[in-house]
Amino acid sequence: MKRKKLFSSAAAAAILLSMFTACTQSDGGNGGGNTTTTAAPGTTAPPSTMQEEQQSQAEEISTKEFELENKKITFLATWARNPANGKNKDVAIELFQTRFGGEIEDIVVGDSERYDKLASMVSTGTSPDFFSAADSDAFPMGAINNMFQPIDDYIDFTDEWWSSRKEINDKFVLKDKHYVATISPEVEVLLIYNKSVIEENGLPDPYQLLKEGKWDWTACMDMMRKFCDKSEENYATDGWWITSGFCNSTGVPFIGMQDGKIVNNVRDSLIAEAQEFLYTIRKEDMAYPVWDYGWVSNPANVGVGKTLFYPTGYWALTELNSEYGLAKYGNPGEVGFVPIPKCPSADALYVPARVNGYMLCSGAPNPEGFACMMYCEAAASDSKEAEDITKEQYFNEYGWTDEMWEMRQTMYDLLEEHPVFDFYKGVSLATFDNLDNPAKDAYH
Repeated sequence: MKRKKLFSSAAAAAILLSMFTACTQSDGGNGGGNTTTTAAPGTTAPPSTMQEEQQSQAEEISTKEFELENKKITFLATWARNPANGKNKDVAIELFQTRFGGEIEDIVVGDSERYDKLASMVSTGTSPDFFSAADSDAFPMGAINNMFQPIDDYIDFTDEWWSSRKEINDKFVLKDKHYVATISPEVEVLLIYNKSVIEENGLPDPYQLLKEGKWDWTACMDMMRKFCDKSEENYATDGWWITSGFCNSTGVPFIGMQDGKIVNNVRDSLIAEAQEFLYTIRKEDMAYPVWDYGWVSNPANVGVGKTLFYPTGYWALTELNSEYGLAKYGNPGEVGFVPIPKCPSADALYVPARVNGYMLCSGAPNPEGFACMMYCEAAASDSKEAEDITKEQYFNEYGWTDEMWEMRQTMYDLLEEHPVFDFYKGVSLATFDNLDNPAKDAYH
């Protein structure tokens, strides 16, 4: 039996108070109330209107009925919930706006400013309504420090929109209360490759290996060894997410949650096995030497055949022109992607995961509006109509192909079966600092 150390919520609270103390003191001594943000309050540019056919499809989606007295909710994040810059409006917003007259006001801040701004707004009675849980750093820390409130009074996890999600939502429980409205698991880390490069080097297609049940660490290591040639500056992998990706693919997170308690798995034998795997890549000089290039990774090397695999987030597949966007890896028709391969000692192929979900801020002025939006999110996520709209948008906006959509479906089926959520970002700043950077430093 694996040995796990359990911490009570009370003990965790004593350890974790540093987070929001740091937040309120991090702005040059001025405190959270004087935080300078990167965005003006108010909504972003209005979202683009859906195509008429897509609007008709959205009208067919069933949602829970709400009578909202206050139709505006406020969202605080590093990104805007309202799409702008010509991006398509998603189905959940379409439902919230057209069916309930809802409006989302975005407050967009820099990554390091999120908790300064949140702490300031909560303490002054001007709280936003909701906050993204996708960065995996808000729970349980934010709940323990009273930055977020339970959502059980507003969301019924036994009804038709949430009963299928209860198991995943139960992972975000503290003192028997739910704190995250989890719509779906999302892929935290995947491997991107270029199919033409694979073919030119006489290697098997990882996606084909995945479909055949042969995509594991052994197959991956064999491909990397055959591809690598330091004299030609050909490397197996690049990027910063490889360490957490392969460790989480064991099925064991560094820090887990069990029955509302924090679980320390750092000494688990499977994590040790992942460390040995990573050490082998480094020892055999298969890692792109970022230290020789100013500690900057180069995703574009995948597209030109100099790097075999690039571990990154799923979001890279839905952006064209960003630093790590899809165009870096070649033409869309050449881009392949698969989950991190299976750990040979694990009982399944586990997928490193984050959540598509949101948290209700303490003192939120419109919790009913938050609940309505979450029900719109759940309804959209479950509907065939919304999936068809999303597919059409991916093809038109990002240049996806039928094969890429098939890869996505396969990967998300695996994700639904075996997601791995790691809470090391959400326990305390000290825990994050003692796990994330040292793991990267040890590898590189």
